[in-house]
Amino acid sequence: MYLPAHFKSADLDHALRLIDEHPLALLLGPDAAGQSFGSHLPLVVVPDDGGLVLEGHMARANPHWGWLSQQQSLLAVFSGPSAYVSPSHYDSVQNVPTWNYAALHAYGDIELIDGQADKDALLKRLIGRFEPEYAEQWRGLKEDYQHKLLGAIVGFRIRVTRWELKLKMSQNRAATERQRIREALAASDRAEDRATADWMARLQA
Repeated sequence: MYLPAHFKSADLDHALRLIDEHPLALLLGPDAAGQSFGSHLPLVVVPDDGGLVLEGHMARANPHWGWLSQQQSLLAVFSGPSAYVSPSHYDSVQNVPTWNYAALHAYGDIELIDGQADKDALLKRLIGRFEPEYAEQWRGLKEDYQHKLLGAIVGFRIRVTRWELKLKMSQNRAATERQRIREALAASDRAEDRATADWMARLQA
């Protein structure tokens, strides 16, 4: 990822927050012919003393998990909020439009989780993260139905070996310009604009 110094962040808290707020990742790795192949999957951070670990699952019918397990290394891309930035907010007319955004690239190695009990525990962790109220309903499903569903997925963990966080939030502009941009985005009817303004405020705090 192109990372100018203005926009590069090594703040793990910001990285974790982006994953938490925007868990749907694009998982990239080679297919059987070595060509790039992508799967869109929600990923969550799991506690681990050894570093950053992500967890998720995909359909067994998706051949991607088999290719990734053979190659091991992969890239998970998380895209945060983004917004168009008008040059009307700048002090000089000698400027052009741009786009503010947050993006995280996490590189790592994949470990498959394919045991019934392990996948059940994985699903319960995901349910606990996204809809705790559903946990009781999941436990109440017929056992053979649960086994069928668990058999249709493959779980995995990604042990992240390197990550890059880009927070392009007008840090290269003057403070007065950043304030005008943030205020305009915060007042927008577009949720993505307001979320981008929130990230700008976090970086200015």
